[in-house]
Amino acid sequence: MPAPESLREAGRRLGVLVHAEVVASNERLLERMDGGEPFDLVFPSDYAVERLRTAGRLAELDRDLLPLERLVDWARDGAYDPGCAHSVPFAFGTTGYLHDGSLGAARGWRELFEPPPATRVGMLEEVREVVGAALLAAGYSPNATDEDALRAAGALLREQRPRVARYDSEDFVSPMLSRALVAHHAWSGPAALAMRGHPWLRYVVPEEGALLWITTAAIPRDAPDHDLSLALIAELMDPVLAAATTLDHGYATPNTAARERLPHELSEDPVLFPTAATLARCHVARDLGAREAGMVELYSSLD
Repeated sequence: MPAPESLREAGRRLGVLVHAEVVASNERLLERMDGGEPFDLVFPSDYAVERLRTAGRLAELDRDLLPLERLVDWARDGAYDPGCAHSVPFAFGTTGYLHDGSLGAARGWRELFEPPPATRVGMLEEVREVVGAALLAAGYSPNATDEDALRAAGALLREQRPRVARYDSEDFVSPMLSRALVAHHAWSGPAALAMRGHPWLRYVVPEEGALLWITTAAIPRDAPDHDLSLALIAELMDPVLAAATTLDHGYATPNTAARERLPHELSEDPVLFPTAATLARCHVARDLGAREAGMVELYSSLD
């Protein structure tokens, strides 16, 4: 989601007061959309966009009213929503892991799934992230749902389970700063922000591959005022407002004009803005429909 101050400023320009609700995962967002008052704007990630779009729950965007040319080329044509027909990318990053430096030149998922003796690790609290990491570590696509792939991923997760201190997506930095854990499954944005203040921390995009996530803005079909919601998206694409999300909250922006406004240590930070070689070994999560049930069952069995 964009920085709170960017949301407030975009609202001020449009003469409206913006109220924002933060949720920790795509699954929780989808649950919130299923009940209660309709939202004017939502910020789902890639596979959730695909799921909502396929179900007819997102409004089609009038792309002529949006400055899409500000976005980096790959962000304008994601497989989950080709051509930004129903969503606009606002932030992106990778999912790897943060470690305390004691793992040395860690390069793969093995260090997270088989940490050193007498140490513990943390994992994110999201089905697709946790099972996806295990699938990648086992040599499969993070979108694989066949029996062999899930069996291999399950074996890794069950073997790792006694070494997992927590499953948490809301705060995976604090236990690293306190050195309570040797490593934590992590998103690159908060990891990069933590590393700037604590240079002993290390972030790894495993050589076997990692998830590339893209958080977008989208208008629910039942939004009360589509024109106002679209105008809010356009304002948030202002380079100054888009850059604030990276400056203040550590998430990389796909807005090239916004990136140009960042100080060099941010705009060229390889954790925030991965190299082409790193991006080439990353995968975007796809909506799996009913086939996701196997992943959910596997994840639930870890409790």
